[in-house]
Amino acid sequence: MPFFLNPATLHTSIFLELSLVIAIGAFMAIIMRLMKQPLIISYILTGLIVGPFFLNFIQSTEIFELFGEIGISILLFTVGLNLSPQLIKQFGKVSLFTGVGQVLLASGLGFFLARLLGYNALTAAYIGIALAFASTIIILKLLSDRNELETLYAKVTVGFLLVQDLLALILLFSIPIIANANVSSFSIITMLIKGIAMVALTWIVAHKLLRPLNNFFSHSQELLFLFSLSWGFIIAALFKLGGFSLETGALVAGVSLAALPARHEISARLTPLRDFFIVIFFILLGAQIAVTDIITILPKAVILSLIVLVANPVVILLIMKRNGYRKKTSFKTALAITQVSEFSLILMGM
Repeated sequence: MPFFLNPATLHTSIFLELSLVIAIGAFMAIIMRLMKQPLIISYILTGLIVGPFFLNFIQSTEIFELFGEIGISILLFTVGLNLSPQLIKQFGKVSLFTGVGQVLLASGLGFFLARLLGYNALTAAYIGIALAFASTIIILKLLSDRNELETLYAKVTVGFLLVQDLLALILLFSIPIIANANVSSFSIITMLIKGIAMVALTWIVAHKLLRPLNNFFSHSQELLFLFSLSWGFIIAALFKLGGFSLETGALVAGVSLAALPARHEISARLTPLRDFFIVIFFILLGAQIAVTDIITILPKAVILSLIVLVANPVVILLIMKRNGYRKKTSFKTALAITQVSEFSLILMGM
């Protein structure tokens, strides 16, 4: 093996290791772009290539895990910036019906299928929940690329995505508690009270202290970037110290700034940084895929994928038809959600 491909050599230079991984990721992204496929596929394939089952480039796992955590935190922070309750109210009751109804029906179907495939009840519940959420980031990007953000179906889609994101926020709070088998009822109540108190305190500080300073921060784009990044990281770290996840804290930090007039500028400034670190997250995710069990896993994955590709759109079609929407609007809205959310991957990872 050439010296520059030797894992021992790579271990002595984290920069070289990261450079090679990013270069391979860029090459795979070019291939996916030429094939007109989502770039997220290229990141996961890159992880498979550089992972332990092939080239085994990733030796500094802790560094890559840290970068992945930063990426997820910034991603959830930017998602939180768009979780304005006023937007949900604007899109009306159909957003609530489609958002909640689709999550309940799809997660129930996912749970039932997972049980039939032999998974235990808890694992089946996680799988069902993961399959129920659509990707806000991917859908908004597709709608933006098509210049369809102002169409009726796009507004309805964004509305129920926001409802789903709020449900995901509740799950982010709940998963650490559920995952602890030894937790008592008193501990659960204590955690809930602590969580509510931390959310309330974050909201109060953001609205009473930071919102009046909006104009001051907005005068300098560099200062606005640094302030928003520090706010997101500090809140995420405090939630981690409080017994919750970094992901929960980052999302709450974003939601707390959703009412700021400068939220769009904040999101725009953070997007390039988010995109870089989120690439590392998905590459690491791909590197951790158990290739040795692919023959066993693949048939189950295909069956469960039918929920995302078939069941979820059908549920949306039925709910929107019941609410009086035209077939074209209902059909285009249903087609928009045929992918799994980044929330699903984060929840499964937790």
